[in-house]
Amino acid sequence: MSESSSLTVRLRILVSLLGAQFLIGIWVNLFGTFPSTDNVGTALMYGGDPVLSAHYVVAVAIFVLALLLVFRTIRVRTPPSLRWLMLAGFLSVVWACVSGAEFILSGFTNNEASFSMAFAFIVAVSFYGVAQVAVIGMDRVTPPVARPPTAVSPGGP
Repeated sequence: MSESSSLTVRLRILVSLLGAQFLIGIWVNLFGTFPSTDNVGTALMYGGDPVLSAHYVVAVAIFVLALLLVFRTIRVRTPPSLRWLMLAGFLSVVWACVSGAEFILSGFTNNEASFSMAFAFIVAVSFYGVAQVAVIGMDRVTPPVARPPTAVSPGGP
């Protein structure tokens, strides 16, 4: 599997997880019940709503995959623009995680933090969508092929 194919698969998994995270988050927002605690550990263990717990677990998976993509694009020779897109996407994921933690610590009442989490999601999806286009473009750019030198006969034409 080529490097760009590997990145494409990982990016598609990440964007799919982001989509699932969005749907889970909307479900929790509309139909879920929030625990009566502002302690993250207690909310995870005894939150009562398994969909809310799934929202936490998927957030951790997204964070880890986004971080791995940043390290992969730094370690492997990739265009600088793609590295910046991966870093910006990761920072957007961090922003969403921080906003989510702020929402939890407010006792699930800080609507600004909830909105910030959703907005950071949109920013992350945008960066990772552009990154997918950049990775696909990597396959289309072919390096110039060196031609062997032409042989000239010593006697001339």
